[in-house]
Amino acid sequence: MNAIPPASRAGRETTTRPVVAAPYAPDAGLPWPGLARLPAWLRLADPQVAAAVAIISAFTVLRLLAAAWVGLGVDEAYTLAISRRLALSYYDHPPLHQWIVHLFGDVLGYGRAARLPFVLLFAGSSWMLFRLTRHLFGARAGVWAVVALNLSAFFSVIAGGWVLPDGPLIFCLLAAADQLARILFPAPAALGARASGSMRAWALAGIWIGLAGLSKYQAILYAAGLVILLAASRADRGQLKRPGPYVAALIAAVIVSPVIVWNAQHHWVSFLFQGGRGLPGHGLRPGGPVVAFLGQAAVMLPWVMAPLVMALWRPGPAGWGSRRRWFCLALSGPAILLFTLTPIWGQASLPHWAMPGWLFVMPLAGEFMARESAVKPWPRTWAALSFCAFLALWSFVVVEAATGWLGRAWPAVFTHGDPTLESVEWTSAQVLDHSAVMADPGLFLIAAKWNEAGRLVEAFGARRPIVVASSDPRGFAYDGAPGSLVGRDGLLVVERPDAETTLARLRPCFATVQPAGSVQFGRQGSPEVRLETFVGRRLSAHCAGLGTLPPR
Repeated sequence: MNAIPPASRAGRETTTRPVVAAPYAPDAGLPWPGLARLPAWLRLADPQVAAAVAIISAFTVLRLLAAAWVGLGVDEAYTLAISRRLALSYYDHPPLHQWIVHLFGDVLGYGRAARLPFVLLFAGSSWMLFRLTRHLFGARAGVWAVVALNLSAFFSVIAGGWVLPDGPLIFCLLAAADQLARILFPAPAALGARASGSMRAWALAGIWIGLAGLSKYQAILYAAGLVILLAASRADRGQLKRPGPYVAALIAAVIVSPVIVWNAQHHWVSFLFQGGRGLPGHGLRPGGPVVAFLGQAAVMLPWVMAPLVMALWRPGPAGWGSRRRWFCLALSGPAILLFTLTPIWGQASLPHWAMPGWLFVMPLAGEFMARESAVKPWPRTWAALSFCAFLALWSFVVVEAATGWLGRAWPAVFTHGDPTLESVEWTSAQVLDHSAVMADPGLFLIAAKWNEAGRLVEAFGARRPIVVASSDPRGFAYDGAPGSLVGRDGLLVVERPDAETTLARLRPCFATVQPAGSVQFGRQGSPEVRLETFVGRRLSAHCAGLGTLPPR
């Protein structure tokens, strides 16, 4: 196991290699036997590197299969819709994931193939986690960290395979941490060239932190953790007397500047939207943090969360004073604490908000599992059972999302509706293109909700303007000039349960509103989605702001 002596007077830590009694098997301490004994054409010089590459490759194949088989979720359809318009930033999030979609739009299109860069990016994130953990705690710990990351539902399935801002955020945070670890814990061979190498590493860290800020606003918590670490650690405080951290901060600020400029031009609407989600609600909820943590464990998978929690409470040989341990805790703590404690003051906290924090518990879990696996059999048993459970769950969810067989065979299973209905794409609504009303080139489309507007773009592309007839149009509020649709006809496409409510809102805006037919579609030919259409003639001037955000 790794022996990590306390910091020296200079504030440095050195790491000795694991001591293993002979005879020594090359896959000793790895999660699954045989990982280091790959076929000759796959074999790498380092068995731990070979194991990490094999694990990353296997899970990447699973993600590619899921990306091809499962329809786009509502958030993905919305993201792909607003990404067709290139902007400095967007209403919901900073722009990096939309820029990625837009960059590859001409090649990959705006369907399921748009997931490909995000799947490959998560393969890169897994490798970055291996590099980071190997540098901090050794290669075997790196392999175990990669296993934990890829067995977790949120990271492996959602962040790792969907068109969401979490994928770029995770990669950029890990890449920044990899550079920071090399600054704060330089390898012995790099000590002589520390000054020039440190400045280069700080610049790279600034680039990656800036790109993380272009991915999601949560990057500010990562930066806060880094500042706290440098200010509180006696060994690292000297960095604040050098130019490196300030160069990194300047670079990061320049990279994030498009987000600042866009928000300044739009009344800080994105900051207000995201910041408002954490404002105090009604009354105190002392049990809120427990519920929040259980939600985080659920999206991670409870049996994956368990070794992470154990790693937090069972430090390695260097004890609680290990600088490497505190490095991980500083980067993870702000997000975990903030989003776990937020429910105390009555505001909801979505489970995935804390995941960037748990990401940096992965190296600690890797070190813990590598240490345990050297003397106990349970980590390998855990890895085998966890992989079987993951594969079973993955197969079930992918098949159900792609076919909907369970909901058709046993409707009573989903008492509140099949959650995989969100993956039913609306491309079948293209049949409406052949209706007489669609012959009008000036016709615009109306959706009842922002997520349904994303589905309409999925079906009809960007050929026609789309407005959202609600007080929450999200990014669609910025797709056109207010008033440009006055006098034109609009086609409302709405799910049947919402038809009457939406019609009551729209009738005063048009001279007449008439039914224009219906369409239904679903997986395997089942009528899972039922859409009603209504045509409104001549949009009135007093509704010129239809689809825009209400004044704040």
